[in-house]
Amino acid sequence: MSSIAKKLLKKSVYPIISDSNKPKNLLELLNIFPNYGVGLKVIPDHWVNKGILESYYEVTRVAPKLKNINHGKVFGVKVWKGKVLYEGKPMRISGTLKWNWYRWPIMKEGRID
Repeated sequence: MSSIAKKLLKKSVYPIISDSNKPKNLLELLNIFPNYGVGLKVIPDHWVNKGILESYYEVTRVAPKLKNINHGKVFGVKVWKGKVLYEGKPMRISGTLKWNWYRWPIMKEGRID
């Protein structure tokens, strides 16, 4: 890659595919997808670390801040251990900036857990 292209990529505000494996807060993860990832199923890393892999949030609405799209509010339906909570009513997802987030289901060593 030429030095000019490297300089342009460093100045770019768009996500770069090479950064896809780095840990992300929820809004950084959702910004990569069309329509801010509405309909995507996500799981925070502290659930993964505790072995709670059958729980996730399904994103229903994203309200990014205008000045910084890596901040804002995310709403979704919480599924805890296979059961939909709050009668399927979308609630605000807490910890969007606090933890690292992943797409659900979690892939480990080429298989789905």
